[in-house]
Amino acid sequence: MAKMEKILLASDGSQHSRKAAEHAVKILKGQKSYTLNVVHVVDYEASKHDAWLGIDPNQLQRERDKKLSPVSIILDENDIEYVVEILKGDPAEEIISKAQEANADLIVMGSRGLNAIQELVLGSVSHKVVQKADRPVLVVK
Repeated sequence: MAKMEKILLASDGSQHSRKAAEHAVKILKGQKSYTLNVVHVVDYEASKHDAWLGIDPNQLQRERDKKLSPVSIILDENDIEYVVEILKGDPAEEIISKAQEANADLIVMGSRGLNAIQELVLGSVSHKVVQKADRPVLVVK
């Protein structure tokens, strides 16, 4: 099996994304050379809705930081170096695009996000990534 030195970890703050972070740690633990990109995608429609309602951008940033905090704690406790990037757009498309841009060897993500109703209507983000990605995807339950 090839080494997984460049990993993209998709995180939305859910329990499943925390478990995905734990799996990323297992893959990277002991490797001397690796790159871990943690991405959080803000759905463009939700972002437009928040702006329309006049929600304070600083408050939104604090909420995003709070969502990413559990994943950051897992990575920090295991001395895993990482870079966080907040992206806007369709979550599946942004994850795939960022993985291509970063030339990731593997995409790691949770099986379910935070919005079960949206998953039922649109299909899950993880399902879309598995179907459309041109590289290996590890979906963690």
